[in-house]
Amino acid sequence: MKHLLKQARGDKPVDLLFKNGKIVDIFNGELVEESLAVSDGVIIGYGDYQAQEEIDLAGRILAPGFVDGHFHLESSMVGVQEFAKQVIALGTTTVFADPHEIANVSGRAGIEYILKEAQNLPWNFNLMLPSAVPATSFESSGAKLGVDKLSPLLKYQEVFGLGEVMNYSGVIKGEEDIWDKVELMEDRFKDGHAPNLSGKELNTYLLAGIKADHECTTVREALEKIRAGMYVMIREGSMTKDLLSLIGGVNARNSRRFLFATDDRHPDDLITEGHINFLMKKATQAGVDPIEALRLGTINSAEALGMAKLGAIAPGYQGDLVVIDNFDSWEIEMVFKDGKLVAKGGEALFGIDSISYQDQIFKSVNLGELSENSFMLPQGRRFRVMELEQEQIITKEAVVALKSGDSQELINHGLVKLAVVERHRGTGNLGLGLLKNFGLKEGAIATSIAHDSHNIIVAGLESEEMLLAVKRLEELQGGIVIVKNKQVLMELALPIAGLMSDQPLVEVAYKLQEMKEKARHLGVKATDPFMSLSFMALAVIPELKLTDQGLIDVKEFKQVSLVVD
Repeated sequence: MKHLLKQARGDKPVDLLFKNGKIVDIFNGELVEESLAVSDGVIIGYGDYQAQEEIDLAGRILAPGFVDGHFHLESSMVGVQEFAKQVIALGTTTVFADPHEIANVSGRAGIEYILKEAQNLPWNFNLMLPSAVPATSFESSGAKLGVDKLSPLLKYQEVFGLGEVMNYSGVIKGEEDIWDKVELMEDRFKDGHAPNLSGKELNTYLLAGIKADHECTTVREALEKIRAGMYVMIREGSMTKDLLSLIGGVNARNSRRFLFATDDRHPDDLITEGHINFLMKKATQAGVDPIEALRLGTINSAEALGMAKLGAIAPGYQGDLVVIDNFDSWEIEMVFKDGKLVAKGGEALFGIDSISYQDQIFKSVNLGELSENSFMLPQGRRFRVMELEQEQIITKEAVVALKSGDSQELINHGLVKLAVVERHRGTGNLGLGLLKNFGLKEGAIATSIAHDSHNIIVAGLESEEMLLAVKRLEELQGGIVIVKNKQVLMELALPIAGLMSDQPLVEVAYKLQEMKEKARHLGVKATDPFMSLSFMALAVIPELKLTDQGLIDVKEFKQVSLVVD
């Protein structure tokens, strides 16, 4: 910083001076009507300075750039640069991305795709190396990343830490594979994933040096984890919405242990609601002081993740700044990265580059032999059922008696058939289950987004329509397909690893909204039917989930039969 001493003393003009605004003093928790100087991308400090350029804030609020403490970029369903244009314009200047979705499909090539696309963009991009590829041994993924495959990636300066450690059972049991990864990242941040983990199990899990968790759904769970030394990420995604459940646990004594994260947000939500700015707005609408809401998405995140020069407006901090209209609308007027204007009026002021990728990124759907019989329920009297809880990824286990298992009987019980089809190596593996409370009354819905191994998951009533939807996904090389009356009704192609589109975000968002409406016309209850469906394959979230290898009892970490008797 020595080269900035003359500017700080006032002996030499600064690059930029913000005037006539309300500066967020994140430390004292107040707004300060002062001028703010920035030079060479660094905040010089408060006061009247001579400047090469002055910006009149006209009473608007100047805040630190926002931080997303944990998210999966692939859930935006667009390329990295399209995502960046959207969220940077919404004030998010720092992200911590865990690419375990694309890594489960394309392995190291998928991670390097994310890294290459994220470079040279006006944000602080931090990548967490996936700890869970595959997520469990109960599913078939497109890759397996052990220490031998992960360690060469440490050469990239963007690699920050170890992504969410989902295999909490393996950590607790001392399994060598997951502990090798923990030890590889010994001196780096290790993110957590520990839904409902408590007591001695939580104590054991934390001996791995895991620092944060985004899976809390109750205040009681959050407070226990904070007591154990963790940071709690208040998650508000497209499917998992925990902000209102957790915000009541934030108080003056523990507030610095909470931070914001989005985890998974779909493109239409990014457009209609926003990103971290939406979480701040929702928190203030719930009664949180606006400065406290800002802390949750700025300094708290920066301190939790060890970013010493981010999250505040003070001398020596990075010049990552956001101009907010007011604390009612939370509209983002301007965004500055390192003191340079990069977005204005909700529009990015930077372009994107064209990058070529390995074929395996675009050729990721390879099905084995399938027929209508593949989707027929086996003989039985009573069947295990996954009970979907609205707006949650947690399911309950139930048992239902069926006589014929035909479409009408399934509808009468509020059920649909569910299948997960292996799509990476053409093995023909197919797991079959029953899902309650999804609401589908006709047709079939299939997607190649199925957390975390991202095999194809399809819900339907008639085997013929389920097969049609799956086969169409193979032709598209990934995406979402809706079938009705034995015809493809709508589709969205996602050719990048079967997870992301190569089209502009606004076009993907529009198509997705149309498809959601079609799904609702077919009876689906969920606000986000496709994301809801995708999490039914997530075999690390209790209680019952489905993979290409069959039904998984997540609490006991064992495979169980669809047929009870």
